[in-house]
Amino acid sequence: MSAKKFIFLLSMVCAAIPVFGVAVYEPFNYSIGSDLAGQGGWVLTAGTTSPKVVAGSLAVPGLQPVSEGNSIAFGNSQMEVRRFMKNEAEVFFTPGQEFNGQYWYSLAFKVTDLGSLNTNGDFIAAFSSTNQTTEYGGRLYLRKDPLGATKGYNIGLSKASSNALDITWSTNVYTVGQTNFVVCRYRTGSGSDPIEDTLLWINPDPSTYSAAKGSEPPPTLTASGGLNLLLAVGQIVLHQASASPGLGSIVVDALRVEGQWANVTPIPLTMSITQTNGTDVYMSWGGHQNVFIQQATNLASPVTWSTLNSFPANGQINNWTVTNAIADPVPKFFRLIRWYAE
Repeated sequence: MSAKKFIFLLSMVCAAIPVFGVAVYEPFNYSIGSDLAGQGGWVLTAGTTSPKVVAGSLAVPGLQPVSEGNSIAFGNSQMEVRRFMKNEAEVFFTPGQEFNGQYWYSLAFKVTDLGSLNTNGDFIAAFSSTNQTTEYGGRLYLRKDPLGATKGYNIGLSKASSNALDITWSTNVYTVGQTNFVVCRYRTGSGSDPIEDTLLWINPDPSTYSAAKGSEPPPTLTASGGLNLLLAVGQIVLHQASASPGLGSIVVDALRVEGQWANVTPIPLTMSITQTNGTDVYMSWGGHQNVFIQQATNLASPVTWSTLNSFPANGQINNWTVTNAIADPVPKFFRLIRWYAE
């Protein structure tokens, strides 16, 4: 490669236009002590007390980033907040739409006080819709350990039902003060959708993060019972039904919503570059998450970047080849952009 010709690689994370209908990354980077409701698209829809933004974040080793921003805390009262997401895809689709199909969310949480939580439990997170506000999908449940372990609780899952027979529970006992990371896969109940179980992964192995579609690890829990009346998804919900019975306090952080495993378990964008065929340059990076690769011919301000892999191919590749790089006299600069909704 001549002295005049080089490739400059810049790996970065950027909040911008989403590439999936309801893409969300929420690090709760708001003022400490403030109400979550009224910020970032969150709305209080039940109770009178919003979750509060608290200092610090819950670290999830292996994710990119491991931790960022702050976190939120709620408990000891009835509460429900919803983040409205149905307009996030208006760049590509008709404004105001909500979508059916398969959805994924991930989040970190730490129970700090079981309070009066009982062995029936309550769900703390789920999907919902602006058109079906009483329906929920992919319910993440917590209950007091029925065997009486000190400060112990279980994690459960239901497809969409609150019926006790439709909730499946992990036999593991988790304890107050422990940080857990969970991933949920849910499919809406539209008549045109294939029937799928709702799946939950509890503290998955970090080596599986950002795995390609179809290569996800086996789930921890599978929920298949009950009616599934949620026809489309447009909201992510954080929830507590009552103060008593109910959790005393829980911290939630690092909430993501997307359309595949890789995008709710993102890993650092580590890039490598090799010359091939004596003329081409091959670039590759880890994971199968949503990224765009962009090119510029100089770095003088204002820099003009052009996107090489357009939607929806951005979520399907983890390499790129620049052909005839050696023969081209024009310098080329490249960067990766990971896309999330603002």
